[in-house]
Amino acid sequence: MKDEDIRAASAVLKDGLFAGKGAVVSGAGTGIGRAIVLRLVALGMSVTGLGRREEPLAETAEAARGLAGSFRHVSCNVRETEALEKAIADAGEAHGIDLLVNNAGGQFFAPATEISRRGWDAVIDLNLSAVFTATKAAYPYLKASRGAVVNMSLSGVERGSMGLAHSIAARAGVLGMTRSLALEWAADGIRLNCLGPGTVVTSGLSDEAARALLDGLLDATPMHAETSVEEVAELTAFLASPAGRLMTGQLIQLDGGAHIGAGLHMIEAA
Repeated sequence: MKDEDIRAASAVLKDGLFAGKGAVVSGAGTGIGRAIVLRLVALGMSVTGLGRREEPLAETAEAARGLAGSFRHVSCNVRETEALEKAIADAGEAHGIDLLVNNAGGQFFAPATEISRRGWDAVIDLNLSAVFTATKAAYPYLKASRGAVVNMSLSGVERGSMGLAHSIAARAGVLGMTRSLALEWAADGIRLNCLGPGTVVTSGLSDEAARALLDGLLDATPMHAETSVEEVAELTAFLASPAGRLMTGQLIQLDGGAHIGAGLHMIEAA
């Protein structure tokens, strides 16, 4: 299926679905985060996007221009607790929070024996601690709206991965936190889920070595297909919609079966 066909086929939610609703999306300047922003705004949402760099956020804003909803952005390092709490509170006061998407994240590929404590702490702070900070800060607004949280995870997070001990530890922590809060906050009508994309092709996978890694991942995926950012965005929106009202505490793998195939977890760190 061609890219444009995938984009068209993935758009299944009705126009105006989120009119009058508000969302916060971290990592909104590029890739999955940008695709999620654009889909939510197209569906009528008022979205606040968070990211470290102003330029890509401004590019997202330009792409969102003319869509049904609205987009505002805040330059914010999610590892800085006070700044993140303020950004969440400002968004909540500006348009409410019906959906929080904790998408910002990152890691480096290395054997565990080569991961320093500093490197470990940086990955844990970004992929786990910042998710807790944002989610806790959003709680009053999510309670008021009986809203939803989508935490971006990894394919196969429950079974480990060679070369990603720090990231898997963080993402597994997010899964445990997500399920714990799904229990604690169910009485408030708040739903929390994790979404595990498969291989998502980005501009960072353009050099020869990265392309070889990508080809290996796709070969190890039972459906031999990458995950498009549009598919991730549509599923994220679905989880915030009335159709997803009974889905909470889940890890949803959007990965072409990678989590049950050979997949990333068996590729050795160089």
